[in-house]
Amino acid sequence: MTEAEDHAASTGESSTDQILTDQILTELSGDTLTVTLNRPEVRNAQTPQMWRTLASIARGVPSHVRFVLLTGSGVDFSAGLDRAVLADTGTDGMIAALQADATGFIEAAQEGFRAWQQIPQTVIAAVQGNVIGAGFQLALASDILIAEPNARFALRETAIGLVPDLGGTGALIDALGYRRTFALCATGDFLSASDAADAGLVHALHDDLAIGVADVCDRLRGIDAGAVSDVKRLLRQVASDRDSWKAEREIQVERLRVLFGQARS
Repeated sequence: MTEAEDHAASTGESSTDQILTDQILTELSGDTLTVTLNRPEVRNAQTPQMWRTLASIARGVPSHVRFVLLTGSGVDFSAGLDRAVLADTGTDGMIAALQADATGFIEAAQEGFRAWQQIPQTVIAAVQGNVIGAGFQLALASDILIAEPNARFALRETAIGLVPDLGGTGALIDALGYRRTFALCATGDFLSASDAADAGLVHALHDDLAIGVADVCDRLRGIDAGAVSDVKRLLRQVASDRDSWKAEREIQVERLRVLFGQARS
């Protein structure tokens, strides 16, 4: 059992809700915890249960860890939301949960992404292939984003009548500005890895992600760990002055009312 899994067991909460050991892998090696989305058969498409797991893992990162590495198995980092959850019309499905309490559901989902911004460790996303929707927003929750040259990024929520609601809009506006972010979100067009790097969204491009991650970690290991953590805390606090998380929730709830056939309030 990894230390992250041991944390989940110690909470006394359901292991099914807390840690999907087959769909999200955790590996602790020295000062680095690697968290891997592991559903390559569906391009690492994500589910609400996986978001709960991500939040739980973030809460359980051991204090001696300096780096958390977010990765995806297979050819893609993540293709976003698993559309199968939208097809579940049962009473325990995602649609039913949204109809019952959309604000609460979205707020809980956001924790799987916000949590990586709140922990003191440096979070590095190493991505390849398609980085779409929830996958893009998970990558944007990192402190450092490293990509293979073949990576491509997109937010395609408007294709199903929704808006991005997992924390990515603030980071995108910071990097791309309002107009380019609007075009990206409204059209669902792809952003290439090279364009993302030119915009400052991606820290570095590497054919071998492991080498790129090692380079960054080696540089940061030579710097006082407390200072690096405090720089993260400072900059995240400055960035959070614009509460994009709340805005995303509120506007998404309005979208859901329209899609569910209810009038806007």
